[in-house]
Amino acid sequence: MQCEICGSNIRGKAHRVILEGTELNVCDACSKYGHEVKQVTKATPTRTGIGTGKAPAGRVPAGITFRTGSRRRPDMFDQMNDELLSDYGFAIRRAREARGMSQEELALEMREKSSLIKKIEREDLRPEDNVRKKLERVLGISLTETIE
Repeated sequence: MQCEICGSNIRGKAHRVILEGTELNVCDACSKYGHEVKQVTKATPTRTGIGTGKAPAGRVPAGITFRTGSRRRPDMFDQMNDELLSDYGFAIRRAREARGMSQEELALEMREKSSLIKKIEREDLRPEDNVRKKLERVLGISLTETIE
């Protein structure tokens, strides 16, 4: 087994530590970087139905589920409802040209560099949220679509 921090081979017993919210198997030298976990949560099989016979190697019999004792914590992606348009560069260019603005004029009004506008229109760069909001405000468009 290898240490999940330094990559060296672990001799003897591996230490189970929590480092920045993640449980890791580490060597003696790296165990000082985290807080040692005294009890490891193991998945325990529970029978939810009646099964007969033996299961082939590598397969779980029907009716057996595994519970780890903890639920998945919600993350930032669960809260996201909007996604950037797939053709955001074309939408920005079309709205800018409809207002008769050059890339430099748009950049001046947004207080950004014109090279940034060029890269965004070519879709070489995805706009950050603050730049996207400026573009939407100045051009009067929406660059996001609601996702299910």
